[in-house]
Amino acid sequence: MLPQPVLIVIVQYAIQGLMALVIMLILRKFYRQYQNEFYRYWSMSWLALLITMIGSCAALANAFLLPLTHPIRLLVSVTTLYASFLQIAWLYAGTKEISQTTRVNKNHMRIFLSLAVPICILLVMRHYDDPNAGDYRIFYRVGIKSLLAGGVFVACALMLKKISKAGIGIRFIIFSFILYGMMQLNYFIVTFCEINNIPYGAELPFFMGAFELFLQSLMGLGMIISVLEIEQHNLKKANIELDTFLYRSSHDLRAPLTTISGIISMIKLTDDQKKIDEYHDAIESRIGQVDNVIRDILTLRKGQKTDLSVAELNLEDEIKKEFDHLIDPNEKNPELEVVSEGNSVIRTDPARLHTILTNILSNSIKYHNLEGDDPRVTVQIIGNDNGFEFSISDNGSGIDERHLPKIFDMFYRASQSSKGTGLGLYLVKDAVDHLKGNIGVRSEKGIGTTFDIHLPNL
Repeated sequence: MLPQPVLIVIVQYAIQGLMALVIMLILRKFYRQYQNEFYRYWSMSWLALLITMIGSCAALANAFLLPLTHPIRLLVSVTTLYASFLQIAWLYAGTKEISQTTRVNKNHMRIFLSLAVPICILLVMRHYDDPNAGDYRIFYRVGIKSLLAGGVFVACALMLKKISKAGIGIRFIIFSFILYGMMQLNYFIVTFCEINNIPYGAELPFFMGAFELFLQSLMGLGMIISVLEIEQHNLKKANIELDTFLYRSSHDLRAPLTTISGIISMIKLTDDQKKIDEYHDAIESRIGQVDNVIRDILTLRKGQKTDLSVAELNLEDEIKKEFDHLIDPNEKNPELEVVSEGNSVIRTDPARLHTILTNILSNSIKYHNLEGDDPRVTVQIIGNDNGFEFSISDNGSGIDERHLPKIFDMFYRASQSSKGTGLGLYLVKDAVDHLKGNIGVRSEKGIGTTFDIHLPNL
């Protein structure tokens, strides 16, 4: 029979594990519905905490039921410690994604998780067979992990503080991360002082287990609230875009039709064949405008409703094919220059990649400066196993700086002389978001424009 204090701790661990299971299932459901990567990382961190709590219960029981060197006892300790490392890694990855500082490098993640296995084995095996080295075992199995966890939780809190207009959910997470991180660092100090016989006046009182449970509950609550706040913001944004879409699309469809109606009335009033031919050309032009609007609307709808279809494509070849398809052989066109470093094969959705390349390259061709010394479109590609960084530059008319923050907005036209629908770059941004990438733009009026795109391998 286990001592009562041990049973109390096991019950506390079981409650923490049950809470971790509930929060993991909630975040997992959000991930399946919205496909935001940080939902998945955070849900996996709670799964790792669940495994840690189960392992901790088993480890406590084994301490009284099995000898020090029993293989099952050692295996449970290694598994529990490794689960703690997983929780820290996935929590950091999710926080990095939501704070949007930089994308998580999956190669670095794999290296860390691979190295964690032998590290956990070494930490568990330290003094594993010495009955008088209990404090050392606690230091190596708990103290060092607490040092890493404390540093990561504080670092995550600092990353979240960079989020502009953070809601109450993010504030809950920051508050709990800082307190939990400080508590973990204190665990390390306590265990370090124990093995070195250093007096320490800030040892944790008996109720700190309950406080730890409270902080974990606050973390989970904060994550769920932040997810709801993010989706509420996205819903508001979608409603605004829907209103804009209905107004502008109806206007862009109605205006050419009204013009066509007027031109037809003018045709009826003249017998001059030359004027009739001009009117026919004008009608064809307006029909082309209507067709462009309808085509972009269908592309937008298809892009939002179609699931990702992943295929391997040579990015350099796709760019060259798209460029050749867009240029008019009967007109003077800019030259295409492609500079590629590393692997050019990308795993991505062909349709969405086509949307990105078509719209950006067509703009580069449409607004290039043929009067310049060397009109050209330059594409630089840097590829690796994680994905691709590529930029598409032209030395054309450029975009005024005051327009740059809005060029990816729906129906936004940076120039009154633009003949486009105003949906092209919005479609590009939508496609990049679906591919879990990011896009930026640099431009100078009269000098040219550069689009910088990152696409991960799917």
